[in-house]
Amino acid sequence: MGIDRYELAREMDRLRQLAMEKWKQDPLPVGRAAEERLQREVKTLGLQNHILDLETDGYTVLPPGKAAPLELFDELQDAMNQLLGYAKADNLPDSGLGQTLFHMLPENPVFEKALMAEASLTLVTYLLGYRAKLSQCTGLIKEAGAPALGIHSDHSAKFPAPWSNLSNYCVVTWVLTDYTRENGAVCVWPGSHLKGQPVPPELTMAHDREEIRVLEVPRGSVIVWHGSLWHGAVPRTSTGRRMTLVLPHVRDAIQPQELFWASTTEEMIERNAPRFATLMGLTSAGPWIQDGPSRDRLAMAPYGGSKFE
Repeated sequence: MGIDRYELAREMDRLRQLAMEKWKQDPLPVGRAAEERLQREVKTLGLQNHILDLETDGYTVLPPGKAAPLELFDELQDAMNQLLGYAKADNLPDSGLGQTLFHMLPENPVFEKALMAEASLTLVTYLLGYRAKLSQCTGLIKEAGAPALGIHSDHSAKFPAPWSNLSNYCVVTWVLTDYTRENGAVCVWPGSHLKGQPVPPELTMAHDREEIRVLEVPRGSVIVWHGSLWHGAVPRTSTGRRMTLVLPHVRDAIQPQELFWASTTEEMIERNAPRFATLMGLTSAGPWIQDGPSRDRLAMAPYGGSKFE
């Protein structure tokens, strides 16, 4: 038996009506107003150098204390450890990702805190606009002996190349344990986001190339990167665990990889700032079924032509 499409439409409408009421508290800007508001937020949070990093290198690192207090990283780590006790984690064996916990957001409110952290969300806005949507809320756990993760671009297998300099996908990585070479840290090819091309097959395991930079950063850091950046991870040789929270995002018109609108509750919308509902996809025009598009949601669309909408 299929999903009851009429009940689904009613439930979606109920959540979207609540999202619309929250929107009225802080309507998202369009056109020139979007760029001006973002400039103010970047200045207020002192993110100018991080914006420069994103433009030149394709990634940036928020140091410990910039995105959130270290106590939040403790809470995130505890929540992931609890999920490991009952959730499916052997999703992509031998991929180089390690154990993977997908769709963690509805499991614990602490993940909402990470999603809504001002500094990292402002960098997402710079890359994808105010109407960006969360695409995944994923936990990665690497044990001793975990293999390397092949060098790749997140735009690959999603968008046809060549890519423009515009990012349609970006990743926010919360470093819950120290990143070192021995711990299997992320590695990047700085400036590769400007190539606009997928990683050539002969370079997918070229982790020792001089162009590659291993991001050895302490616990409490948050890494943000452009969807075209070439990146991977080196093999883990040390004991213990490397734990990471990964929050990929997409632009408004792109379908997220996880169905957050299907697991969002009224309580989640109520306890968060208005933009949370947009990140869940509840203020976007689509998707719809027999109920069709809403004129009110169409009016919330990024119609002003700015990449920051």
